[in-house]
Formats: sequence, structure tokens, C-alpha cells
Amino acid sequence: MNSLKSILAAVDLDERSADYVLESARQLARDTPIEVVHVLERSSFYNVGDPSAALIDDLHGRMVREINEYLTKLCNRHGIQQFKLLEGPAAATIQQHADTHDHDLIVLGTHGRHGIKRLLGSTANAVLHGTERNVLAIRVPGKDVEVLPAADKYRRVLAAIDLSDETNQVLDIAHIVSRKENAELGMLHVIKPFRHAYIGINPATLSDVGIQFEHEADKQARKQLHDLSIKYGLPAESVHVRHGAPHLEIQDTIKELGCDLLVIGTHGKHGLQLLLGSVANAVIHGVTCDVLAVRVK
Repeated sequence: MNSLKSILAAVDLDERSADYVLESARQLARDTPIEVVHVLERSSFYNVGDPSAALIDDLHGRMVREINEYLTKLCNRHGIQQFKLLEGPAAATIQQHADTHDHDLIVLGTHGRHGIKRLLGSTANAVLHGTERNVLAIRVPGKDVEVLPAADKYRRVLAAIDLSDETNQVLDIAHIVSRKENAELGMLHVIKPFRHAYIGINPATLSDVGIQFEHEADKQARKQLHDLSIKYGLPAESVHVRHGAPHLEIQDTIKELGCDLLVIGTHGKHGLQLLLGSVANAVIHGVTCDVLAVRVK
């Protein structure tokens, strides 16, 4: 992405996964400097019964040496000069390092079929919800996951947009990615049914109003999306308007279209908690494609 100045790639100790994360990061931003980090959590040393201080220090020293050797070989293989072993709580340490060094994008790997719930173990939610940076979460290969080579992976990109004032910020990034990857770009807006906003009220008393409301919302959304499709040079078939629970409609659209990357917007310091209203967690945790979370301003 042309607008990026620097990338922070957080890797685990699975060599295959780490290679794929770095290949994917380089694919999206070929000329952008990348810093690689691994976070060593000292609390893991206390899971061996009742170790002495000397044993902990010895174990810590050996792990530091081995991880630094691993990072050296990994980064040499990918032509990356900057790397660092960090220590502390994983999510907070990654976030703080990205803030201190003003990285534009944090890149992480996801494992398994359960989407971002398994991102670098239990740090997933904390990293995504707490950072003010853009985040790219990449599904990595594993025993239950097949992925395309990094150079060929992004064929269909979907931007889930709420048609707010920040929509263009999300679409700008999605457009850049799709152009760089020669991928199809689609836009999706989900209209929440009128009855969902008035839970507890007899829907029969609101049926006519609800139908009119949803019809008008659909009409306005299609007009806005049409204008956006012209602005970004997208064909009419790239525009998708659906009615229902946003997280389910987004997940279903990804499956139906065979999308490889979901691009979404995040707001403020609370990250994905404010994404598309209150459905953020359900959207993110339910998808099994890569996710690029764009922090809008």
C-alpha cells in the first residue's frame, strides 16, 4: 500500500507461519520497511511447577538466544534488516512498540478455521481492540487450513462499509490493495431490519412504517454505492446491498463471493469494538479470510 511508511510484523515461532506472514506483508507493500518482532512472555516460565530463580534465569537466557537465532535466520531469508525480541504481555507490548516507532500497519498471523479468535493465541482480541494502528490479520497455512501462495492470494477483495463520512478512507485502502493485486473489488453495505431497532414492540404495529423505512434505506444506500462505484471505477455488479444482521450478512457474502480479503474500518482508541456499531466482534471472529482493519480518522 503506497501510503504506508513502515510495517510491524509480529511472528510466532512456527517457521512456516512466520514465512507466510512476511511473504504476505511484502506482497502488499513491496517497498515499505518491515520490522519483525516476537514477544516473549516471562509468565510462561512459571508453568513448570515451582522453579528456582536460577532455573528461571537459565531458561530465560537459553530462550532469548534461541529466539534471536531464529529471528536472524528468518529475517535474513526475507531480506529484512530490522528485528527485535520483545518481552512482556504480548498484545500490550506489540501495541506499545507500534506506537513508539510509529508503524502504520501491524501484521499478524491467524491459525485454524476459527478466524481471528486464534490470532497468536490469546492476544487476538487485545491487539485488534486496543491498537490505533491499521491491522492486517493473515490466515496462515496449517493442518486444517489450505492457503494460496502469498503472491496469488488476493483475487477478490470486499470492503464492508457503513456509508459514514469515513467510508472513503476504507475504500481508498481497499482500492489500492485491489489494484496492486489485480483483484476484483466489491462493496457491501448491510441494512439492519427496522424491527431489530424496536425489540419488544409488537412488529405488527410497525409493519407499514418498517417496510417504508427499509425501502427508503435501500434506495439511498444503492444511490450512494452507485456514486462510489463510479468514483472508484467499479462495475455495477461489484455493489452489494443486503438486509439482515450485519455480521451474518458480511460472513455470508464473503463465502458466496469467495473473497480472500475483508477490508473494514475501525474507530478511535477502542478499535474494533466500534466497528459497524456493536457487531464488531461477531464480524471479525466469524470470518475465515484475511482481514485488513483500517483505522479511520
